[in-house]
Amino acid sequence: MRAILGLITPAALLLSLACQPRAAQPVYGPWEEGLTLTFEDPSEPQPQRSSDRLQMRVARSSMAPGSPHLVQLDLASLRGQLSMIVRHQDGGIALLGDDGRVVAQTLPPGFPATTAWEDRGIQFRVVGRARWKGAALLPTTSDPVGVWVEARPNQGPRRRTLYLPNLGEVEAQEERGGTWITINHLVGRGFVDLPAAPLPDRRP
Repeated sequence: MRAILGLITPAALLLSLACQPRAAQPVYGPWEEGLTLTFEDPSEPQPQRSSDRLQMRVARSSMAPGSPHLVQLDLASLRGQLSMIVRHQDGGIALLGDDGRVVAQTLPPGFPATTAWEDRGIQFRVVGRARWKGAALLPTTSDPVGVWVEARPNQGPRRRTLYLPNLGEVEAQEERGGTWITINHLVGRGFVDLPAAPLPDRRP
């Protein structure tokens, strides 16, 4: 999640985004406009854990038949803010760069039926489905069962990420000393509306 903060995408790509209908099928990423997710690293001590919280908000979303197409995500923390654009296509999720090209393929086309793939030299595989332990945070209409994906880089520790329908990453773990440690966890979910337009001045 934090690696995303180093990638900046232009707001110009958002000019063609239109109003969104409801998605016909769930996708493994946030797409509903106004949806705001808050994450923290439970492996950090307080008060650093709270001060390092990251907030992600779906600012704009366009829809192609059956699923979201382009989604603008606004990220904010005490360290700064940035916007990024992701593209949903055939079950896959790609992060776009300044030129509109794919910078990283977060999930592959055909996910979750596609169970193994490689991106930027990192080997990925679907570990299996599981019910998220933090599901009490979600409304009763949300699906609490997600898909665990394991990433194995050429160097560095393995990482596992749990993706839930219509939310995306809700938990990430890193292998440290043979033990899986949670390093990212969804701790807040809600909707933030755009600021209301000021009422007209009706004074005589």
